[in-house]
Amino acid sequence: MNSPVFIIVLCSIILASSSAFAPSNISSISRQGKTHSSIPTTTARMVFGGDGEPPKRITRENEPDEFFASKMDKMSDQEKLPLALAGLAFISLPFIAGLIALYSAK
Repeated sequence: MNSPVFIIVLCSIILASSSAFAPSNISSISRQGKTHSSIPTTTARMVFGGDGEPPKRITRENEPDEFFASKMDKMSDQEKLPLALAGLAFISLPFIAGLIALYSAK
């Protein structure tokens, strides 16, 4: 398994598979007779709302109280506690069941 031939073959396979994903170089494209580049020379500049006035800054005074609050945000901490405990139990119960199964198999 540690013979030099095996190591050389393994290295050549790794080299061949990694070079398969490398982009071709520019000199091989120019040798084929293509003189133009496929890379665009101009840059597209797309801006949202670039021709009007700048948007107003969001502050506490100009934003309503119920701006984007979800049902969970509107709940009090007392109402959120059962949901948090249920989520904790939902995550930890499979691990506890797995430990029970491992120790009962002995």
